[in-house]
Amino acid sequence: MNFTGLTEDAIKEQFEAAEQAQPIQYAAIDLGSNSFHLAIAEYDGHSFRVIGRLKEKVQLASGLDDNDILSQDAIERGLNCLKLFQERIKNIPAKYTKVVATYTLREAKNAKEFVEPAEIILNNPIEILPGKEEARLIYEGVSHNHPDIETALVVDIGGGSTEIILGDKFEPINLDSLSIGCVTYQRYFPNGDINDKYFENAILTAAAEISRIEKRYLFSSWQHCLGSSGSIEAVYKVLVELGFDEGFIRPSHLQLLKDQLIQMGHLEKITFSGLSLSRQNTFAVGLAILIALFQELNIDKMYVANGSLREGILIELAEELKGNDNRHHTALSLMSRFNVDQDYAIQVKSAAQHIFEQVADTWKINHPIYKNYLDWACLLHEIGLSISFSKLRLHSAYIVQYGDMPGFSQQTKESLAAIIANQRKKLYPEQFDNKYDPAHALLAITQILRIAILLNIKRDQDDISGLTFEASNHNQLTIRIPQRWAYKHQLLLAELNKEKAYLEYHKIQLDWIVEGTK
Repeated sequence: MNFTGLTEDAIKEQFEAAEQAQPIQYAAIDLGSNSFHLAIAEYDGHSFRVIGRLKEKVQLASGLDDNDILSQDAIERGLNCLKLFQERIKNIPAKYTKVVATYTLREAKNAKEFVEPAEIILNNPIEILPGKEEARLIYEGVSHNHPDIETALVVDIGGGSTEIILGDKFEPINLDSLSIGCVTYQRYFPNGDINDKYFENAILTAAAEISRIEKRYLFSSWQHCLGSSGSIEAVYKVLVELGFDEGFIRPSHLQLLKDQLIQMGHLEKITFSGLSLSRQNTFAVGLAILIALFQELNIDKMYVANGSLREGILIELAEELKGNDNRHHTALSLMSRFNVDQDYAIQVKSAAQHIFEQVADTWKINHPIYKNYLDWACLLHEIGLSISFSKLRLHSAYIVQYGDMPGFSQQTKESLAAIIANQRKKLYPEQFDNKYDPAHALLAITQILRIAILLNIKRDQDDISGLTFEASNHNQLTIRIPQRWAYKHQLLLAELNKEKAYLEYHKIQLDWIVEGTK
């Protein structure tokens, strides 16, 4: 900077401008089944530049027992790793940080025992990704780092699952997540022994899983096949060390490598200089899974990808902060797919927002995520009509909980489904228990949704701006209704009487006061 001839205020302005021009730092944390990863990147408004990475081998999946209970040892390993990560990201604002978890925490029945203390350590929510959402984010990261590639098959071998994606430029076409992982499949090499029989068992088991989804890939064409995981990168590095430096992996390369490992006879004897010690125990398993992928999907060559899940997380986070939240697009897409009455859904949403603005502070739900839950519930509460009006709320909740919803974490889907399942008639507050979101918040959002639906019972765009809503605690709501409005809406008053009875059963007080003159 040149400060010659500038006043003190002008110099200060230059410093402020320079400070504003500095790229923002973002952090992405991936809680994988084999390793935990942290990527820190600078974003200049157009692209990311990764400036730091941390990786710790935690092998969370090895702590998952036959009943899908995560061991305390595995939980402690994970939490200790996150304490190290927190030291590195403590100066990055929480809104610029995104934390996701994959296979092991998807499967663990006691995932909350890890997630709750982990969120305290990181001062950030943890999103447990459904398998297809993990696959979508992997493709997002890979495709943006290979912008010149058109149709591509992308493969990622993780510790607990393997993701397979077919995409065209930046858009995924097919997304699959299979329960095949380099940690969970270690059982096929008992005691670390390596022989032809063990290899074939691992390959055949993985191939059987892949065969379930192979048709939609075999009958598609792609220009390039890209492998984005650490397991695939490790195989490629060893191949280069052995003299196969063609820039890609061929089936013949994998067979030669398999033969070498069988000759070595044990995991501890795998001593390639290009292979880190942290990869030693999972290398043979990763190779077996890769061979199965090549065989079942007729892959003739695979390139190692730039980009992975972490890069996809960073891209998604930047888009969310710009206001381009993929979840909103998903909700609108579902409305269209299930022929939802969009005008009516928007009416309900408008009424719900009117209520939310007046009670959110008192009910302690004045947070963007809860406002989002309410918006999405309003838009999606009738998607079950495509199945049947009978048990509408259950059909709608089922679609939300078990359908493919790009951008939505598993926790978000479960919370949203619980809200939608309680949209009318009898209330089941116990459905809000054991969710990752506080039960009181989900109940409050549900109360707003129920009232908003009642206010639009005639589906005729009534103006409700004259109605006011007052809450004194989590279990009380008073509606002030102008008398002229009440006179024209006798059906609503009758429905409010029914709603009062439903809520009273759970010690929730709903009152209304008719004010003024006709």
